[in-house]
Amino acid sequence: MSSDSQLSNPPGWDWPSWMKGSMPNPLDFFAAPRNFVQPILPGWFGSVINITEQNSSAPDTEREIVAAQSYGRQLGRVMDALAVLIADLPKAKQDATAFKEFAKIRREIDDIKAQAAARRLDRIAADLATLKETNPKEYERLAATLREAVDGAS
Repeated sequence: MSSDSQLSNPPGWDWPSWMKGSMPNPLDFFAAPRNFVQPILPGWFGSVINITEQNSSAPDTEREIVAAQSYGRQLGRVMDALAVLIADLPKAKQDATAFKEFAKIRREIDDIKAQAAARRLDRIAADLATLKETNPKEYERLAATLREAVDGAS
């Protein structure tokens, strides 16, 4: 028996030739789908935004813009500018519901940013504690650099 005959027809059940095309193979239920799309590790590599001709008149340009200035950064700048404009309005106009809702969203975003910064600093503190035990010389060098940065920021 040659190796070619072993690979030519794997064992399996098939419909008789006169029935092919008239009825589906009941075993196709167990077959893998022909068109299968599944995200791998969704969310692990940041948000994925698909910019195509369907949602943009100039997708190449928009991708370049987002690569240079993220949507979050763009919205943050717009929010900062709008806050300045609202602050320049007479007090009576500042009390409009839309402006109050805007201020609420802005405060929530600022809180999220502060919490994220605190988590990063907690991580730095934990890393420094580990470094102090594992490499005291490097710890002293980095601690001095941080002290200079903190004193300079004051």
